[in-house]
Amino acid sequence: MNAKALSTYMGHANIAVTMDRYGHLMLGAEDQAAALMDRYLAQQGASAEPNAHDAPRVALPRHQLV
Repeated sequence: MNAKALSTYMGHANIAVTMDRYGHLMLGAEDQAAALMDRYLAQQGASAEPNAHDAPRVALPRHQLV
């Protein structure tokens, strides 16, 4: 579920409250966000692959991503 929509539905004062409370339950959201960003960049004509000037992607354990 979209975190902002959940925040609104739950009546939280802001999205930080929602993420602090439920963020650990949103596994896979990072993969979905990366795929959406890659698709957007491809549509814009930009390369979704990092080049020599970009910082490499680093895979973090999921518990460190929230």
